[in-house]
Order: sequence, then C-alpha cells, then structure tokens
Amino acid sequence: MGDFKPGSMNIEEQEKTFAGFVKFTIWATVIILLVLVFMAMVNS
Repeated sequence: MGDFKPGSMNIEEQEKTFAGFVKFTIWATVIILLVLVFMAMVNS
C-alpha cells in the first residue's frame, strides 16, 4: 500500500461509462418530456 501514487490510476473505463450514463440520462429525460407534452396535448 505504500507505493500508491494519488492520481496514477487509469480511469478511462470509468470516464466512458459515466459519459454513456450522462448521454442515456439526457435522452431518457427528453423522451419523457416529449411523452408528457404529447399526453397533455391529446387530453386537452
């Protein structure tokens, strides 16, 4: 444990996973909002 250097870990996979999660969250939010707007227009 004594030879660990802070900031030396390869976090490329974590960055890719997080970017994918953010992209998925944005798309899901947009789709949900579009569905809600469509439902509001149909019921009025």
